[in-house]
Amino acid sequence: MNYRFPAALLCAALLTAPGCSSEPAEEPAPEAGHQEPAEVVKAKPFDPAALKGRIDGGENVYLLDVRRPEELVEHGAIEGYVNIPIDELESRVSEIPKDRKVVVYCMRGGRAGRGAELLAKNGHTGIEFGGITEWKEAGLPVVQPEGSE
Repeated sequence: MNYRFPAALLCAALLTAPGCSSEPAEEPAPEAGHQEPAEVVKAKPFDPAALKGRIDGGENVYLLDVRRPEELVEHGAIEGYVNIPIDELESRVSEIPKDRKVVVYCMRGGRAGRGAELLAKNGHTGIEFGGITEWKEAGLPVVQPEGSE
């Protein structure tokens, strides 16, 4: 028995079925009184040398380190940092000023990206994120947490 014809017919039927085409679907018209969400503010990766220049130039940047305290001891931190581990950030988001640019960082940038997304959802703007690894690879200085030396 040859099943090629029914298989080809099935494929053709699926491709022509409503909602199954490769053409973009038209957006439904918004309901009356429906308001589109405001554009989500995207965080951007920081450039270590440029950030260092801004800090040295006196820019009032809020440096948020979202690593665990033992990671700061092991790898150092950017001078002027505030440490709020990523697992605590949601419950402590009100501590982050909305009137300053915030730079969120961790070891390589993954947790910092999640932290930046959380801040953006809570109304923060001007957010940058990255990792201490990139900072150190650029030859920039780090400090040790107080009492860890």
